Amino acid sequence: MDNIEFQKEKENLKNIIEKYEEVMQYYNQRIDAIPRIYMNNEAMMKNSIEMYSEKLRLMEKSIDKPYFARLDFARDGETKIEQLYIGKVGVMDEENNNITIDWRAPVSSMYYDSNIGRASYKAPEGICAGKLLLKRQYDIENRELKSYQDVDTVSNDELLKPYLGASADNRLKNIVSTIQQEQNAIIREPLNENIIIQGVAGSGKTTVALHRIAYLVYNYRDNIKPNQYLVIGPNKFFVNYISGVLPDLDVENVKQLTYEELCTEFLNENIKLIDEDKKLIQSIVNENLLKYEKFKVSMKFKETIDKFIKEMKENIIPEKGIEIKGYEVITSNIIKNIYFSIEELSNYDNIKTRLNRTNLMLSKYIEDNYDLIMAKVKEQYQKNINIVSKELNKNELEKISFIEKELKNGCKKYVKKYFSSLIPSILNVYITFLNNIKKYISLDFFDNIREKVHKNISDIKNRNVEFEDLSALIYLKSKILGIEQYDQYRQVAIDEAQDFGDFSFYALKYLLKNATFSIFGDLAQSIYQYRGIENWNSVVDNTFNDKCEMKYLLKSYRTTTEIMNSSNNITNYINLNTAKPVIRHGKNVNYIKYNTSDEQIDTIKNILKQYNKKEYKTVAIICKNEEEATSINNKLKNESLVINNITDSDTQYNGGICTITSYLAKGLEFDGVVVADASEGEYNSSKAIDMKLLYVAMTRPLHELNILYNNNIVKPLQKEVQVWKY
Repeated sequence: MDNIEFQKEKENLKNIIEKYEEVMQYYNQRIDAIPRIYMNNEAMMKNSIEMYSEKLRLMEKSIDKPYFARLDFARDGETKIEQLYIGKVGVMDEENNNITIDWRAPVSSMYYDSNIGRASYKAPEGICAGKLLLKRQYDIENRELKSYQDVDTVSNDELLKPYLGASADNRLKNIVSTIQQEQNAIIREPLNENIIIQGVAGSGKTTVALHRIAYLVYNYRDNIKPNQYLVIGPNKFFVNYISGVLPDLDVENVKQLTYEELCTEFLNENIKLIDEDKKLIQSIVNENLLKYEKFKVSMKFKETIDKFIKEMKENIIPEKGIEIKGYEVITSNIIKNIYFSIEELSNYDNIKTRLNRTNLMLSKYIEDNYDLIMAKVKEQYQKNINIVSKELNKNELEKISFIEKELKNGCKKYVKKYFSSLIPSILNVYITFLNNIKKYISLDFFDNIREKVHKNISDIKNRNVEFEDLSALIYLKSKILGIEQYDQYRQVAIDEAQDFGDFSFYALKYLLKNATFSIFGDLAQSIYQYRGIENWNSVVDNTFNDKCEMKYLLKSYRTTTEIMNSSNNITNYINLNTAKPVIRHGKNVNYIKYNTSDEQIDTIKNILKQYNKKEYKTVAIICKNEEEATSINNKLKNESLVINNITDSDTQYNGGICTITSYLAKGLEFDGVVVADASEGEYNSSKAIDMKLLYVAMTRPLHELNILYNNNIVKPLQKEVQVWKY
């Protein structure tokens, strides 16, 4: 690093900070002046104050590190060289000259994608080409320049090492200064493209997903509001884990929900979700026990529901027509004729809309055919008076008079009551479907699932719903009642999507019909095998009709080469994509044999002491199941250790030492990890689910991994084993 150039860069930083302060002073002056300017327009006053306050907030947030990179770019046909400073936010002076440029701006893509020499970027007005003369990366802290380095590409393992070698805290971070070329390509995919990203453990799937949302919010801000974006996570714990990233990327009001929360919100029913952990444990023991659950998230289940809905649509109008005071005013045949005369309304036709249309057409029919309807009512009256007394006849005349008045008013109250009674609650519709499911499937298969179906019906009657029921319920409600309130969403990002079934994706796409999807997952971490997908092709075919592009993230940035190479033994064993690690070396994975549970606890204690000396802020002891995690947690607490036990009821992790199950650890990362027991007796090498759970556990650490085992370690790791002790 040249000392003269370093001093120049320090001066540049000083000048940019001064410009920031000038702009901030200007904004404050504008805020002070607004009440005088808009004294008679409260709405304009409020909007203007909010606008300048937001700009101030962003600048105050970024002024300590206003930029992280610089590009020197000579456009074709121009002699002036542009000196562009790239930061987390873009700032302009009073004359609309760029001080810093937002990392999401089109020109910034050259920092991530282009090498020195000929370069171009795609701008709204077209392709801008020229020569990239300099690409410089800065380390700035608290308004002080620590260092800089000139780079030809950001995708350099050596450049990444300082960032990747840092300790983890309990929150996910933004990566705007270190986005890699393959990540950037996904982040900058157009809004109108559906994409599926298969990413290995540690490839940055979650971070890329959130940065993509931030990119889209920035570049489509004139057309789409932040609340029209939706992020779907696997559990509340995970959603809270990612919650700090979007605000840090200056994106507010993007909705973040679990799949269960989204479905529950849409259904608007008082339901309780049945705990998933027991089923996961069941599936680990014997996947065949969950044939029914697997069926409910399949496209075959969707097809059976379609058959049921078709019948429901055809038979929704009852044999009894509309009556007033005991007189049939409108026959069932008339209502049916109107109902079946309505052509398909749209691709998202639903029964409620058809009934509403029938209601409107019926009102017009009553108006146009008043005399005819009244004549038929009087025919009924004539038949009645032959069998009633004079006193009752007077009563009948009063009824006729009442009916005449109602007919002139269109019978609105009675028509409304008639149609509102035709559709029961969605839970009751689902119960009706399940009670008749044997009509739509083979008898042999029904015999295999009969008991599960009866148990399912009983649970739903008590408003207890399984995860696998949610797809069916939201699909039923969408097809029967409509989805208008969910038309607003334009982009949906789904993380840890490998644990969603084919029907789950289809139902979501049907519900969120105006949205395009960015789907992130890793088949190697598909642990909910009874409800997860087996390959992405089925999603591409069934949900998107081939209008979806596959992308791949095959490089792991989370962990060291040594840890990743060891973890790849698992994916190689089950024939799944292996990760290519960034060349960041660390300690070898330690494989430690123990003989008794006391020896296991003593070994974990010793490892924790070593982690503490290294000042690791986040440490996880990862167990296969909650029972093991609770047991180890209690034993360590008896040793006076401060340690948290993370369960699925927890909503956040605040750092420190924790015990956690492998399935809850999915998507998280820690400085140091202890796999509590990788014995063959704990993880069965012949079961793909067990290998995936172990793979999840082994790919969580940033720096150090210790694996304990009793007797025989799992087969994929046997060649790795070395006897080692502290």
